[in-house]
Formats: sequence, C-alpha cells, structure tokens
Amino acid sequence: MKQYVKRKNKRKIVKILAAYIVLIFAMIFAVLPIFWVFSTSLNDTNTLLSTSVRLLPEKITLRHYAKVLTGADSQFIIWLGNSLIVALSTVILSLVVGITAAYSYSRYRFKGRKLILNSFLLLNAFPNILSIVAYFKLLSLLKLAGSLFGLVLVYTGGQLIFTIWNLKGYFDTLPYEIEEAALIDGASPFKVLYKIVLPLAKPAIAVTAMFSFMAGWNEYVIAATFMTTRKMFTLPVGLYSLQNVGNYAQDWPLFAAGSLIVAVPVMIVFLILQRSLISGLTLGSTK
Repeated sequence: MKQYVKRKNKRKIVKILAAYIVLIFAMIFAVLPIFWVFSTSLNDTNTLLSTSVRLLPEKITLRHYAKVLTGADSQFIIWLGNSLIVALSTVILSLVVGITAAYSYSRYRFKGRKLILNSFLLLNAFPNILSIVAYFKLLSLLKLAGSLFGLVLVYTGGQLIFTIWNLKGYFDTLPYEIEEAALIDGASPFKVLYKIVLPLAKPAIAVTAMFSFMAGWNEYVIAATFMTTRKMFTLPVGLYSLQNVGNYAQDWPLFAAGSLIVAVPVMIVFLILQRSLISGLTLGSTK
C-alpha cells in the first residue's frame, strides 16, 4: 500500500514538473518576440539582428521614442487622438447595434431569423479587405471618404457579425425565467435588457468590446486607403509613414519603438476589462 502511494505521489510530481516545463517554454515563446522588439527599439544602429548574441544592444538609445513622440515629422498626438476616436466610436456603435440585434435573435422567433444568421456566417467567411472598393464608392457617395466617421462605419460593419454571434451565444445561456419574473413584476422589455440581461452578460460584452477596440486600433490597410491627408492618419498609418526613410529603406528601431507605443493602450484596455471578465465568469448568471 505504501509503495502504491509513493508511486502515485511520484506520478503527480512528474506531471506537475512537466506542466511547469511546458508553461515555461510557452512563456518564453510568448515574451521573446516582445523583448526582441523592445531591444530593437533601443538599438542605436538601424539593424534588426546584432552580430553578437546579446539581450540588449551594445549602444542603447531612447532617441527613437523621442522621435516618435516629439519628432519634427511626427504628429503623434493628432494620430493618437484619431485612433482613440475611431476605436472608441467603433466599440460604442458596434455594442449599441450588436447588443440589441443579438438579444432579438436570441429571444424572439420571426420569419427569416435562421436565414439571416446563416448569411452572417457566410459573410464572415470572406475577409473584409475584399469589400474595400465597394466601401470607398459608398463613402464617396455619402461624402464620408477620408473622414473618421466613414472609417468608424466601415470598422463597425466589419465587426458587427462577430459582435452579434458572440453576444447571441451568451444570451442563449442566460435563463429566461429571470426575465419572465421581471416582466411579471411590470418591467418593460428595455428595462429587462438594461437592468437584468446586460449585467449578467458582462463577460461577453467585455470580450466583444476588447475585440472591437482592437479592430479599430490596429487596422492599417483600410485606414491607409481611405485617409489621404496626413492629419487624418491613425497611429498605424502615421507610424508606418514616419519610419520610411526613402530609397526603400526602413528605420527598424523607430518602427519598433512606435509599435510598442501603439500596443500600450491595448494593454491598458485589457487590464481594465480583465476584472470584469474574471468577476463575471466566476459569479455566473444564476447568482
């Protein structure tokens, strides 16, 4: 009996050690590219790889960060404001439209419901970039080409399919008996959605908001196509234009510094929404 217990304990120890080894290697693979970009941003020479194996470059400088933030050719504050306007507007508009649509598809049965949902899945199979010409013609007719609001409409339209399906799937898991009890007590359908359903669906809303923010914050191709004036650039477009030094040469340390600066707001948004995700997932809907 004692030998069996010892063998069982040894197996547990081996499994734990194996799990930790796998996690350590996964963490290294996840952190190494970020550290490489950080090391490149501190490099005084315009190289991606150093000749010697070093964690940090031989000559460390912060001039690339200074050039991004306060350089003569940089309009970082303007680009930052444009990106924040586009990303936050995309989040608000996609959530307002997506929540009401997802709740309708989840709770109500009407003719053509399944056809519309299946059509959303079919449209989601095609990349958004295929519609860039149609987007440009529509925005030109509406005189919104080259404007931030036109960019918000394009991003919202591309994000709505994910928003509706993600929120609908979560609404389907919520017990309808809670809503029936509120309706019996005299609550209106809008009050049921606002007071009961949305607090219970906080995890799904947080995830959807995070993906919507990233869609408006990180997108480059459509913004580079629609934004023709330098003052209307978003951060990805502005930073890419800033690091081009001519003759097909790229300032890689400058680009690395700009990439890290652009990633900071996304990290902040994730940290803000992390508490809502954890609390919502642990509490559950019935509690």
